[in-house]
Amino acid sequence: MTSYDDSGPASIFDDRAWEETAKNMLRAEMMRRGISYATLAEMLSGIGVGDNELNVKNKVGRGKFSAVFLLQCLMALGVEWIQVPKSLDEASGRGGAQHLAKGPRAPGEGGMAR
Repeated sequence: MTSYDDSGPASIFDDRAWEETAKNMLRAEMMRRGISYATLAEMLSGIGVGDNELNVKNKVGRGKFSAVFLLQCLMALGVEWIQVPKSLDEASGRGGAQHLAKGPRAPGEGGMAR
């Protein structure tokens, strides 16, 4: 893994940029719905995932979680459509989650897909 520096463009070979992007995509969906880590942990419990608030916050905060955990979170949140960023720069680094949360919504939700 290469080191991550958010002062310049993200590299497709930079694992940290991919981790930041996954974290920010999940956080953006939480922001769109006004969901806290405590509420997400409760929602996960509702689908049989036994993580507490601290575990969920740590996993998401590190950005090192499995695709299974990402799908569990998205399903618990009720996400049916997700916009994948066109570039790592768009979603990694500071403000990435906010940028994604303000971006296009699912078709039919008042936003226009790109």
